[in-house]
Amino acid sequence: MALGEIGRRSETARLRAVLEQSRRGTGAVVAVLRGEPGAGKSALLDAFGAEAAAAGCRVAVVRGTGVGDRPCAAAHRLLAQLSPGDGDGELVAVQHRTPPGDLEGLAAAVQAGRDTPVVLCVDDMAGVDSWSLRWLLDLSRTVPPAPLAIVLTARTCGTGAGAVSAPSNGASSAPGSALLAAAEPIDVSGLRVEDLPAAAAERCRVGLDARTAAVCGELTGGNPALLYALLAPHSGSVPTEDALRVTGASGALPGVDRWLAPLSTPALALARAVAVLGGEAEVAVSAELARLTVEEALGAVDQLVDACLLANRTPLAFRHPLLAAMVLGSMAVGTRTALHLRAAALLRDRQADATTIARHLLAIGPVGQEWAMRCLWRAARRREQEGRSQEAARYLRGALREPLRPQEKLAVRRELAGLYAFVDPERALRLLDDARCESHTPDVAVEYALALAVVLDECGRSEDAVTVLDGAAARLGRTPGDSSLQLRLRLHKAFTCRRGPLWLARAADPPGSLTCQAPHRGAAGRELAALRAVHAVDAGADRGVAARHARQGLPRGEGHGSATLLWHACGALVAAGEVAEAWTHCGRGRRVAGARAGRWDHVRIELLRATVLRARGDLYAADAVLTPMADRLVPFAATGRPLAVTGVATLVEVRVLRGATDSARSLLTESGLDRDQLPWRRDSAYALAARAAVHEGDDPGRAVENLLAAGRLLEEAGVRNPAVLPWRSRAARVLAACGERKEAAELAGGELADARRWGTAESIGPALHALALTESGERRIDLLADAASVLARSSDRLQLAVVQAALGEELVRAGRGEAARTELLSALQLAQACGAEPLARRVQGARRPLRALGPEALEPSGTLSAMPRPASVGRPAADPASADRAAAHSPHPLLDSLTPQERKILRLARDGYSNRDIAGRLFVTVRTVEFHLSGAYRKLGIAGRRQLAEVFSGG
Repeated sequence: MALGEIGRRSETARLRAVLEQSRRGTGAVVAVLRGEPGAGKSALLDAFGAEAAAAGCRVAVVRGTGVGDRPCAAAHRLLAQLSPGDGDGELVAVQHRTPPGDLEGLAAAVQAGRDTPVVLCVDDMAGVDSWSLRWLLDLSRTVPPAPLAIVLTARTCGTGAGAVSAPSNGASSAPGSALLAAAEPIDVSGLRVEDLPAAAAERCRVGLDARTAAVCGELTGGNPALLYALLAPHSGSVPTEDALRVTGASGALPGVDRWLAPLSTPALALARAVAVLGGEAEVAVSAELARLTVEEALGAVDQLVDACLLANRTPLAFRHPLLAAMVLGSMAVGTRTALHLRAAALLRDRQADATTIARHLLAIGPVGQEWAMRCLWRAARRREQEGRSQEAARYLRGALREPLRPQEKLAVRRELAGLYAFVDPERALRLLDDARCESHTPDVAVEYALALAVVLDECGRSEDAVTVLDGAAARLGRTPGDSSLQLRLRLHKAFTCRRGPLWLARAADPPGSLTCQAPHRGAAGRELAALRAVHAVDAGADRGVAARHARQGLPRGEGHGSATLLWHACGALVAAGEVAEAWTHCGRGRRVAGARAGRWDHVRIELLRATVLRARGDLYAADAVLTPMADRLVPFAATGRPLAVTGVATLVEVRVLRGATDSARSLLTESGLDRDQLPWRRDSAYALAARAAVHEGDDPGRAVENLLAAGRLLEEAGVRNPAVLPWRSRAARVLAACGERKEAAELAGGELADARRWGTAESIGPALHALALTESGERRIDLLADAASVLARSSDRLQLAVVQAALGEELVRAGRGEAARTELLSALQLAQACGAEPLARRVQGARRPLRALGPEALEPSGTLSAMPRPASVGRPAADPASADRAAAHSPHPLLDSLTPQERKILRLARDGYSNRDIAGRLFVTVRTVEFHLSGAYRKLGIAGRRQLAEVFSGG
């Protein structure tokens, strides 16, 4: 029973138990093997009969013959095998003319071997005549003269005895139903996936591994007959997954007639309709496609379920995908195409999902109508949003086969190229280049050239992109047309040269020749404004001009290039200190055409979001945005894709700030950004800064070297604005920590001058911080206090936390515990909110010296409390610790919204101290006090000091 036991150990064990039970019992034992056609019931029955015969049993086997069989034919054959030549067939005929209890025929048949067990095997009881079934039923109810086992097979189309098919001869099924009810059911299901390789090797000499076995299980449901039909064309080989799927989709498999030949004409028509509709077909739609009434369709459904082609449920679906492929493969191509065409029109009228209709459109080829192209395009976008890029590309290729106007063909080709650009850039380049060469309309040719240049630029081939743009400009120069087309080509060339190698940037058109152009409307006008914005940022002279041009360059719709415009415009806004406004515009990025997963526009939008989050100091969110793209960006960065390099560099810095330095170092290694030589272009400056961030803790010299290299690159590119990359202040901080204060002071002073000329708190604060580290004593404290005051107006919470931590450390060393407590507590809260774990640990360490001042310096929660200080002469004494506790228990609901520094200043103001006195007590500037007071008044909704008593008293 080796073959019968492949994947059938449980069924074989139960059959053996049936045989043993019949030997021990005093009555007949009945069992039924139930399963769909091809499940292997007959093979199990044959194996069981062979084992029973080998055990000394008298075995008789009969197979149902179906319509036209004479009464008692199966019983005649069984008795003839038990006692051949003694005329017991006549006894059986006599038996059925006598009362049911008369078993003289069987007694005569087994008279020669009364003690020998008898095994009756009945294969396909649906084909057995009802008289023989009645005889078997009577036999099962009577004590036989010898041990008796009756094993039958029955076709099931669902679950339970009620799902067993009726006899094919049309006779009454009452004896069969009663026999099934009395029998022990043994369900024969499909083979498990892990058993398929052994079955395939034994029967078809086909080698299957785990993945190909899973494909076979998916297509056949483990049905052995379907499995052997699927593998027959691959006999003696080791097929691949794709080869198996192609074979399954072809439907040209052996054994099709076994399933389809018994079907009536309506049932076959409905089966074809369900196969064409695919998925889960509604009864009414299937009936209309098959040109049947609903009543006729329901009768056909019952026949198809009885034949085990359809699952016993609605919506209608085949039991196994390979059955649907068999039905499709059995149809002539003309019939199949006509059904797909009719199904597409039918589903369109019923407003079905675009992807459902598009599948039929692909099967029939060009329809020649606009609705077909629109449907295929919508389906492509749906599949792309679901991450199924291959299907999306197939739908777009189908749309290109439809008759399209030049602009429509341009849009579809650009969409298809956008799909290819991320996974197969060479294919995208060929598609756009061929389209560019065959286009005869100037504006369409320019659009193809622009799209081709974008893909080349994204691949790091800026030189080739410039060549394409110059060629398009030369071609356009010979053709009368709109001057805005020439301007767009020049603008794209300017952006491409800006992202490319520095020698290419120097060879480009002078920036002034473009930025001095008169304002334009439309796409060219927005691109010109974006270029002016980025040039203003690089120059670092007029922040207001940069912000104004950035707002003018923001995209107005969802057209092609919107993601790039958003990238440049929002980047300029971030550099100009308008971080909140940039974040608002980032929300529009998700609606930009092409900003879907698996496209460079999506990478650009997500990287922009991460950049804004990093500028706000939100490391958690920035990491969450970039991490899902890391697996794709790392290999792209290794091949020199500029956007990928920038993305990986940003993620590396975020990981370092969060304390995951090992992870950041791994990213650098995998992306190749840790190699000695990097391309001399702007994105390499960010890679060098990321390398410096990783090495700052273990190799300060290497960190400084990388930062200075980034600075040389940016200066060569004409960028001195610290808002682009504050390389001097970062290098100055490292040098100051190493004792190189003179060099650090030169770097920090130079950046501070540039930062003040630019005018944003985000650039001035870090420069002041770096300059403070080159000083000592009171001078360092004053500069750090000024830096904290400046950064309090910025959106960069992380940089503020860094400066407050440094200020707190200096105040601790100076013995000013009260002021140190305030700064360190604020720094700790900000560091924890930003996700900067190393900074939080550093602040915790800075708090330890304050513990030596006594337990009163700590609140019960473990946070630092204010240190009592003597009151000024002529002023009411105020215990800040008592004020802290009073504020903590104040009933006013808005006090909790204040920062610790705001609460501290507010309490001193309530107690009558002037702004100058408060500044002196807290070692901050008067301007800082004024800033915190105005912010607190705004949060509390009060006008000034007179209402502070009411706030703290709960009134």
